[in-house]
Formats: sequence, C-alpha cells, structure tokens
Amino acid sequence: MKHTLLASLATVTLSMSAALGAAPAQANPSEEIEHEIQAVMGPEQEYQRGLTVNDVAPILRSVIVDGEAILAYCIEYWVRAASADHQAQVTGWDGFTGDNHFKTNPQVREAVAWILHNSYPALSLDELEERTSSTALTEPEAIAATQAAIWFYTDDFVADGNLTVEPAPGDAASLTETSAENVQKIFDYLTGEENTGLTEQEAQASVTLTDARTADTSVPEAVLESKTSPADQILGPVIINSSSDYVNLQLETTTDVSQYDVTLLDPQGQRIDVTTPVAVEELWVHVPADVRSGSVQLIAESTEYGYTGRLIIPEPAPDRRFQTIVVVDQTSDSATTDLALRWEQPEPAEPPATTPPKETEEEAPQDDDVIVQPSAPPTPKVTNTPEPEQHNRQSNTVNVAVEKTTQTPAPSQTAVDDIAVEETVRADEAPAEELAETGAHQTRNVLVALGTIALGGIMILVNRLRRRWA
Repeated sequence: MKHTLLASLATVTLSMSAALGAAPAQANPSEEIEHEIQAVMGPEQEYQRGLTVNDVAPILRSVIVDGEAILAYCIEYWVRAASADHQAQVTGWDGFTGDNHFKTNPQVREAVAWILHNSYPALSLDELEERTSSTALTEPEAIAATQAAIWFYTDDFVADGNLTVEPAPGDAASLTETSAENVQKIFDYLTGEENTGLTEQEAQASVTLTDARTADTSVPEAVLESKTSPADQILGPVIINSSSDYVNLQLETTTDVSQYDVTLLDPQGQRIDVTTPVAVEELWVHVPADVRSGSVQLIAESTEYGYTGRLIIPEPAPDRRFQTIVVVDQTSDSATTDLALRWEQPEPAEPPATTPPKETEEEAPQDDDVIVQPSAPPTPKVTNTPEPEQHNRQSNTVNVAVEKTTQTPAPSQTAVDDIAVEETVRADEAPAEELAETGAHQTRNVLVALGTIALGGIMILVNRLRRRWA
C-alpha cells in the first residue's frame, strides 16, 4: 500500500492571533505514522491569496513534507499562522491540540475530509466549475469558498451561510462580476447535501475470475449473434467478482493466436474495450472458426482507494501555539488475478481412402505383340512296299514295328530347308525389340527339326538292314 499526498490541498493563514489550550486526544487509526516525518512551512513566494470573505482574507501557502511541497488548508479560524520556514510535526488526526469541533465531533472530521477531496486544488478549476455551475471560476474565488466551508464546520464560521465577498487585499482586480456568485455556489456545494463525509479507511482490493462453463451453459442470444460461422466457438461465461466497481482487463494469447483474433463480449453482445476500465460482472470470449487451436489468458486488476488524515502542527512558541494544517492522504491497494481459457479446433477431415485396383489376369497379347512360332513341318506319309509272299510273315512283323515307332516320319531335306527359310523370313519381319525373345525359340525349333531328320534317317537305315538280312 502506498501513500499519495493530494497535491490539491492548501494552507490558509489568518492575520489574527489567539491562544487556545491543548485538549485530550481521541483514539484514531490514523495515529500510526510509518516513520517520523519532517515538515516545514513553505516560503512566502509560494503564497496565494484568496478573496476576502466576511472581512477575512485567507492566504494559500505551501508546506514541505518529507521534501515534497504540498498545499493544505487550516482547521482553526481563531489561531495565528506560523511564519515561513517554521518547523512542524506530522501526526494523525488524534494528535490535534486544538479544542474546536474538529477535536470533538467525528462527523466534522469526515465533512472536512470530503471538502479536501472534492474542491480546489484536488479538483481542477474546470472540474469544480462544472460541478458547481460556476462561471469563469478563478483561483482566489475557489480558495476563499473552500476555506470558508472548512471553518463553517470547525468554528461555525458564517453559520447562516451568507457570504460577503470583497477583493483580495491589495488586488482590486481579483473581484469580478461573477465572483460573489461563484464563491457562494462553491460554498453551498461543499456544505450541502452532497457532502456525505469521507471516512478514514484502509484500502483493501480483491478480484476473482471464475470459468463458469458447464455442460448445460446457456449462451445469451445477443452473444450468439456475434458468430459469423456455425463453427465459431463461444467460451464462457467468465464471472468477475471485484471489490471495486471498475476493473482493468488485459488479454494475452499464445504464440499462434493474436489478441485481435478473439473478442471479449459482455452479456449484451457488445465488444469489451480492454484499454479502459470496465464495469462488467460477466463476459464471453468469441473464437472464430479460422483461428487455430490455442488459449487466452485473462488478467483482471482491481484498485481500491482509501483515505488517511494527517495533521501538520507547527512547533509552539513558549507563549502560544500556531494554526494546525490538515492533510488527507489518499491510499491505494491493488489486487490482480488471471484465468486461462483453451479451445481446440476440430481436425480437418481426411480425404476418403482410395482402393487400389484389383490385380487382373495378364491380358492376352494384342495382335501387334503376338510372337509367331514356326509351324511344324508337314509329316510325309511313309508307304511300306509289300514283300514277296514267301517273306510275308516276317515282313508283316517288321512293318508293324516300324509303323509303331515312326508315327511321324522325318521330313525331306527340302522341307527342312523350307522351314529354315521360313524362320529366317519371320525373324526378319519381327520388330527389333522382339529379337531377343524369339532367338531361343528359333534355336529350339531348328534342333527339333534336325533331331527329327536324324531319327528318320536312322529308321530308314535300320529298315534297309533288316530287309537285307532277311
């Protein structure tokens, strides 16, 4: 937790003096100071004067706290202000040594704290002018009205609420035609119903993100309308619980996914701008169908602000004390959480498997591929010449044997030559690429023919020898 001094606080001094005794302190959580803080009243050149209100001319001065110059208002109307460079102590509101309403009434403290937070210079002149419907508001007008409102609570200053406004001392030009009206409007705003008080409180922030997806989650119709394809995915709802009304959202994605690929939607289907704080309790994530599988990480941050009052008390003189300066410190606390959401895109459909064609029987060669085999030579018919009658019995026996063993008589030499010539012609007519295939067949056919001739010759020779022996 850090303390931030409001740079809009001011200190006002009065040209009057009074001595007031110290009073017992009241317990208050702001009593604890983290360390001993040094303070000193600022230099005179930093003074800023307000308009004169009911004969009192407040002066805006600076106070240097721990080396930081701030502006602060005082809370004592009847007490003299300390001079420039006067040393001071810093304490909690419980350390107040005065005895006005700020000391005795907690509601007065809260009302003063609210004024410090909702007036100049905590607000700019333009902001205060807009809130109070003032016209051409100036710093002297804002300072005079704000200090008058504080004294109204602490010291019953202008109890009837009717202010008399005059120029600042030595500066007649500070009073304009609208000055009196502006001062009165601001005074009425700071002391009116809007001032509900500001309680000292310690800031404590909290925030959670919950993935509330279930099997029967119903997506709002307005969210579904954001889909541009039936295959788009809607993730959610994501429930946000935060101690603050607004949260800061941050969207981080995986390497393959850009934060611009996905969209955060509220329940009304409106796009959520993560560059500014948002006030949503539920959100959805739209993932287009053409976005790869991946994930997003949602980060939510909640910030709470608190307020702690401090007093700057100048060191007293032996015979008097000086005006007490009031400061409201704004404190803040932040809480952060994150949630990862993942989606899977369906795998692309695989093409249907193709069945390889069945192996078919080797087709019969076409006419162009037919290898012409040489035809067998014609079988010559062998006629046995009948022998004379005296040898009929033996000849018949021999003839039978010859007929059984020479079913296919050998061709004549002329037939063999014709076969060779025919084979040669066919070989010459065959395509060149088929020569390697037909060579073996030709050799075999020639050998068969030669074997047939030889066998025929042998049979003829045997037959003649038998006849001769007979």
